[in-house]
Order: sequence, then C-alpha cells, then structure tokens
Amino acid sequence: MRSVNRILSTPFTGFFIRSGLHPNWITLLSGAAGVVAVLLFCFGTKAGFILGAVFFELFYILDNCDGEVARAKGLSTRFGSWLDTLVDYCVHVAAFGGIAFGIYRTTQSPLIPIAGIAAMIGIFLSFFVVVLQKTKNYGLAIHGMPKTPKGVIKKINVFDKLIEMLSVGDFSIVVLLFALFGKMELLLWLAAFGANLFCVVLLVVNFKYLTGQE
Repeated sequence: MRSVNRILSTPFTGFFIRSGLHPNWITLLSGAAGVVAVLLFCFGTKAGFILGAVFFELFYILDNCDGEVARAKGLSTRFGSWLDTLVDYCVHVAAFGGIAFGIYRTTQSPLIPIAGIAAMIGIFLSFFVVVLQKTKNYGLAIHGMPKTPKGVIKKINVFDKLIEMLSVGDFSIVVLLFALFGKMELLLWLAAFGANLFCVVLLVVNFKYLTGQE
C-alpha cells in the first residue's frame, strides 16, 4: 500500500532529479526540516506544535525523496543508506524530546518527562534492531514488510501484518492531526507505549533472522 507521503513526495522527487542535487544532500535537507520541527515543538504552544508538525511532515516527504532520487539515478550507496537511517532516527528521537519539553513548559507535570524519555527509549531501541538488520544485510522492517535473506522463504504471520500496518510512512500526518486538535500530550503518551511495543514486535518478527537461527 502506497503511503500518502509517497504520493506527496512525487513532485519533489521530480524537481530534485532535474536539479541534479545528490541524494545525500536531500537526506541532510530532510534532517534540517526535522531540526526546525524539533525547535518549534519546544515552544509548547499550539501554534508551535502545528508549525512543528508541518515541518515534520516536510521532513517525511523529503525523506522519501532521497531514496527515490538515488534509485532513479543509480546513486544508491551503503553510506547513503546508513546516513538516511541515522538522520531518520535522530530526528524521531529528538522530535519526541522536543514535544515532551514543550508540553512540560506549559503543564509542569512531572510525568511528562517520564513519557518523553519512554518514547525516546522505544525509538532508540527500534533503531538498534534496524542496525542489526543492516549489518546482516537483512533489510529495514520499518520501511515495509521485513525482507528475508536471499534463498530463505518467509511465511507471513500476524506479526508481519502488524508490522505492515505500523510501517506505513504517514506517521507525520498523525502528528499533524494531533497538533491541530491540541492533543499532543495524548500523542506523547501513545508514543511512550507504542514505540516500545513496536520495538518488541520488531524483535519477535525478526528474532530467528537476527540471531542466525534461520
């Protein structure tokens, strides 16, 4: 299933292909949009959250463009793949840190830092699983259904289907909707539980492959 952000990235990708900009620079450009989003989240106001969510959406769109341009122009490299993964996770970890900081500034609730740290830990642990996958040339489960090593036939189970649903690259739209409705604290708590649950699902789905048992 093609995500909404994949559709939105199409005209941007066409522009970047014509411009001749290297995919790695597009990756860094997406990271810059992510940094702006984090800074805006830190204000803790509704306007700050909405503008931050808009830049977070831009980060997602540009994050699609770098890979699309690389594949279209035959510029895919291992370094580019690692750079893309690193930028993705740095932005996501920082984004929830920024959201937590912004909410804490306005609520002063002692529970908010706990939720923020929990969300950041869950995202970081998911990154660790992806690093294991990349070192084993196994693929990225967060970018779609996990790819099996060459020559291995993998049966699709309920966990695989759950990964597929969670992996659709439209999370930025969810963030934007929560920002528009003023429910960023709810989003933070959902992320605190959801990010760690997602990490557990990743480990369950990929355990045999990551440990070399299959």
